[in-house]
Amino acid sequence: MRKLLIGMAVITLLTGTTLTAGGAAASTGTDVGIWYSTWYSKLPDIRGNWLTNFGGSSLNQFVGDVDGDGKADAVTFDAGGVWQAALSNGSAFNAPMQWLAGHGSGSQEQFLADVNGDGRQDAVAYFDSDVSGDGASGDWYVALSTGNGFQSATLWKSGAGHNATRRMLGDVNGDGKADVVVFVAAISGGAWSVALSNGDVFQTATSWRTNFGGASSNQFLADTNGDGKADAIVYSSDGNWFHAHSTGSAFAPEAYWTAGHGVGSAAQYAYDGNGDGYADAYVYFNADLISPDGKVGDYIAREYARDLKQMTGGNTLLNSGFGYQATKLMHGNITGDSYGWQASVAFYATSGGGTWKAERYRQADPVANDTWGGFTPKPPIKYRPLTLGSYQTYDSGDAAVIDEHLATISDAEIDWLLLDETNGLNNVSGAILNRAARLAQRIKAWNDNTSNRDIRYAFAIGRVQWTLDPLTIEQEAGQVWDEFANHASYGGPNYYYELNGKPLLVIYAGASVQNAWLSYSGSKTNTNHFTVRFASGAAAGEYGWQLPPTGTVDDNEVMNVMPGWNNHVGNLPIVNRNKGVFYSQLTWERVLNRTVKPDIVMINSFNEFAEDTGVQIADTSGLDATSEKWYNSAGVLDPSMYWNMTKNYIRQLKHPASTSKASVGYSGTQGANGWTYEEWQYSGSTRTVVPMTWSAASNRWTGGASYSLIGRDWQHPDINRQSVRVLTVPTAGTVTVTGNIAKQASGGNGVRVQIRKNDQVIWPNGGGYVTVSDTAGITPFLMTTVSAGDKLQFVLDSNGAIDYDGTNWNPTATYE
Repeated sequence: MRKLLIGMAVITLLTGTTLTAGGAAASTGTDVGIWYSTWYSKLPDIRGNWLTNFGGSSLNQFVGDVDGDGKADAVTFDAGGVWQAALSNGSAFNAPMQWLAGHGSGSQEQFLADVNGDGRQDAVAYFDSDVSGDGASGDWYVALSTGNGFQSATLWKSGAGHNATRRMLGDVNGDGKADVVVFVAAISGGAWSVALSNGDVFQTATSWRTNFGGASSNQFLADTNGDGKADAIVYSSDGNWFHAHSTGSAFAPEAYWTAGHGVGSAAQYAYDGNGDGYADAYVYFNADLISPDGKVGDYIAREYARDLKQMTGGNTLLNSGFGYQATKLMHGNITGDSYGWQASVAFYATSGGGTWKAERYRQADPVANDTWGGFTPKPPIKYRPLTLGSYQTYDSGDAAVIDEHLATISDAEIDWLLLDETNGLNNVSGAILNRAARLAQRIKAWNDNTSNRDIRYAFAIGRVQWTLDPLTIEQEAGQVWDEFANHASYGGPNYYYELNGKPLLVIYAGASVQNAWLSYSGSKTNTNHFTVRFASGAAAGEYGWQLPPTGTVDDNEVMNVMPGWNNHVGNLPIVNRNKGVFYSQLTWERVLNRTVKPDIVMINSFNEFAEDTGVQIADTSGLDATSEKWYNSAGVLDPSMYWNMTKNYIRQLKHPASTSKASVGYSGTQGANGWTYEEWQYSGSTRTVVPMTWSAASNRWTGGASYSLIGRDWQHPDINRQSVRVLTVPTAGTVTVTGNIAKQASGGNGVRVQIRKNDQVIWPNGGGYVTVSDTAGITPFLMTTVSAGDKLQFVLDSNGAIDYDGTNWNPTATYE
């Protein structure tokens, strides 16, 4: 039985709607947002020897920035008071040079510290005797750095530190100059005294604290509360750490810093290793301790969490199989890392005349070093986005890359970026958040240039997906408010996107957590700064994440559009791109076909390649079978197809007057809104073009044969009778032509389609026809230059039989 499915459509013009040439409606006020990933790291591998044959016979070794260029250097102290420095070039230590001789010979301790606040670390030697001859044991001599050497040493302090348990240097009053701090365990339960630096000498020592740390195993100075002043820290062999904050003139009462960290460790350290302004606690084991991998030498961090405003309880493996049997293990920003991450440096005196090895901070974590290489459970990311003129990977913190992205996104008329920080703001030691801050800085610079179209940003958080505790939302909201939405430089409505008069904060959480948050009775002081919305399964009113295979969900506030999705975990259905059909038909067309557009269209995503949602121009030729290569409707790999589609659909949304859409311009009058309707009759190779006749009763155009028909958004051919919808172009320029072509029902032998310009085939490329034989169809997307009066012809052919040949086809032409 022959089945012909033919759509019936009625055009309704709403009050206030204006039709222009081509039948487009007036402009909408819809904002367009796009998810944006800042998690791409791409750092050179620094593992290996940074220098050999340096310091094998030295008495002490250091890592510190002695020339003030932002990169920590390798420094040794030798017998006879010889100080040598091997300056860092960012990827190795240069050949060593002598910086000073005769400083510190016979001293008990040596230090590198910036004691005069000029940004260069100085050479400090401590003598536990009375070298100066003033009758007071405990002399401190300082040789200031000039940037290319150490000056002659001078006495900065006498009578401080004799017989002390520990002597340290650190800036305890926050003036940028390192001070002398002396700890004596046997006095008053642990006595701490300080001699402040004034830039010329260490001043009179005063007591800063007693009864703190008398039974401790190790002591440190580091800023644990981010106020710029180094605090007193003690470690006990039971793994408990305590800290006493500096007030600038004393150490306050102590408090727990962290517990159960480092029991049995060979060494402990306290410093700000990830550059966030807060000290972290580190321990080193000469053992294969964490997830035994056969590598002896594990360096483990316990980091401060800015959302919790306290130390985390979990451990992070920084380095595995590094530093085993080293003479000395050190740390420093030897690469000049712009985020202040400090690498691990191991010195081996008996290897190669003194060998210096290095590994990055969190070398064991691929996301911290090269996200593109893949990470558990994700495979390597083999997309190669168009970046700075070639198809290559990039680092999300690269200012040139960010600026290129902003220019690209602005050109597409996207209004704001939703930064994907959903795995936790401080995840990967803040690597992803650091790059988000860099992006915010570049957005400020972009928007401050009055010649640019403004772009704003907002945050999507989601650590609650792991904790399931609504308090987590409040904590992360506080950090976003402090560090971004209310930031003195790049916060506020000029840079941070607002919804309903408040900064927008999107929370990635499932329905049960959303309900728990809505009923949460705890303080919502932080979240009350924001308009809060959710993301998860892209349900109505949500701002993402993945759409179901059925496409976008209708909503007045926000509708989500997405080209496809695959998280490569296998726990949820894959959403296939299907050569652009999903993106066009099941997302964007649903938005555009709404009489009243949503307030916001949310695109997922610009560059989330790990889950296959990106639309950024990219080479996909190297993708594995688990990811879809970007084939267009003609079956050709097209790196630009999804970005061009995105730009085109946004233009249709924001500038409907620039669009001629068949269904909108449909009329019972030939030529109305630029559209005409023809039947091309064939007798052999001879073609006769016959205007169709309007049937008011059926609201469709009819040809000379029974099934040669054109409706509002569909066509049907007959044998040797092609149904042809024709658009006369109203203006010269570039036109983008698109519109899904799909059978209304399965069955039959399919239909043949082509698009012509002035009777010359422009799609498919190379001429001929494309056969459409299923209900998903194909979505041609092509750009061509036109002159006013040119004709675009949308041709539907029966392919020799007309069973099941009803075809949905709603061509759209958008003018630039």
